[in-house]
Order: sequence, then structure tokens, then C-alpha cells
Amino acid sequence: MGFDKNISVLVVEDNAGFTQLLDILLRDLGLRQIEIAHAYEDGLRAFEEYCPDICILDIDLGTGMRNGIQLAEYIRETQPYLPLIYLTANYTEEYYQLTRHTFPSSFLNKEISRFKLEQAIDIALMHRKTAIEAPGQALVRAIEAPLITHHQCFFKIGDVYKGIPTKEITFFYADNKLTYARVGTRNYPTNVQLKTLEDEFSATFARIHKTYLVNVEHISSVHPKESTLIAGGETLPIGYAYRNSFLGRLNLLK
Repeated sequence: MGFDKNISVLVVEDNAGFTQLLDILLRDLGLRQIEIAHAYEDGLRAFEEYCPDICILDIDLGTGMRNGIQLAEYIRETQPYLPLIYLTANYTEEYYQLTRHTFPSSFLNKEISRFKLEQAIDIALMHRKTAIEAPGQALVRAIEAPLITHHQCFFKIGDVYKGIPTKEITFFYADNKLTYARVGTRNYPTNVQLKTLEDEFSATFARIHKTYLVNVEHISSVHPKESTLIAGGETLPIGYAYRNSFLGRLNLLK
């Protein structure tokens, strides 16, 4: 299979030797418009200047530097349908959970081959074609993509998305097909399901009930005998199905 030589590709990878290999493989697939960047800032400038058709992003761009996920979040703000392929030397479930909100088309480990690269690009281009030809689905992607970053949630209020720091959210609760975030005394609605939010925020939020997901940093007391807890001054139920897993996460000192 050969690809249209007019397709432009942006590669952001900090390993110079690996980018040379990628460049060779991409050209062997018939691609000629290839831009290479080795750091977050260079990748950001290249994205804005060259407007690529596909981005291949290394998740780790060096210790202490901004990473490929953060670059993908920026890209998603302006290009909700642009195919994104992640590179990683150690692909794990944790990486998948950290990246899924950016709607990646594929993942590649560093044990790359011409066929694996060809397959990943082909799938990415098919995803883009599907999004363009199915406007309803594309709209959902466009709305959901900016909802969650590493440190904020964005809730639509009128025609504006308001950013709320995740640490300020006391809990999420589901009610009548919508999910609400409790921030102080205010509720912010979203159509994202509670299970999706549980997957996104598993490090700081705990599922305590079929309708509640609580920020563990906001819990002031737990009452196991009553199957309740207090968070943000409110009493919340602990469901039987979630009781053991939830209590197991806490440091209960006796």
C-alpha cells in the first residue's frame, strides 16, 4: 500500500535516532511532506505553521518537559478530527487512560516496523474519513474533546466552556441521564457518563455508589456502620456493591 504523497505528517519525538528511522519508513510508504520536531515547543510551532494531516506524537518527551499528551490536548482544541498516533516505549493501561480523552487513532511502541506504521496510518485516515462523513458523530467528538484535561474540566455554560479545576470538584453524581459536578453549592451538568469520569479520574476520585463519584481529598469523615461519608459538608451514601473497594482505598487507622 502506498499513501498519497501530499499527505503531510508531523512527528514529535525526542530520540533523534528513532526519528531517522521513522522518516525512512514514512518515505518508504510514499509520504514526502514530513516535519520532524524533538520537543514540545518545536512540535507546537510546527503544528501551527505546517497544519499537518496526521500527527505522530511521543508520549514522553524527556524528563521535566511537557509531553505528547499535553500537545495533543492543544491540538484537539482547534482540530477535533485530526488523526493522532501515539508513540511509547512502554505502552500500559495507565497510558491508555491518560490519553483516551484526546481520542487517539492508534498507538505504536518503539519496536516499529513498516507494516505496523502503515497499518496505524491507514486506520488513522479511516477514522478521519468516518468523522468527516458522519457529522453527528463528529459533533460529539468536537464537544467531548475539550471536556477534560489533566487538571481541569470544561462545562458548557451558554455558548462558553467554563474551566473548573478538578481539585475543586467535591463529587460527581448522576441524575436523569445527566451527570453533575458539585463545586461548592453549585452544580455543573454534562452528558458524559459517570463511568467515563470514573475511568478518567481514578487516581483522585472513588466510586462509592451507582450514582456518586467522590473526590477523596474532600472527604472529611467516613461512617462504615451507617454506610455514609461526609464530603464538602454533605452526607453521601456508600453503596453495598462499592463498599469494600472504596474502604480498601482509604488509610483507616485503628
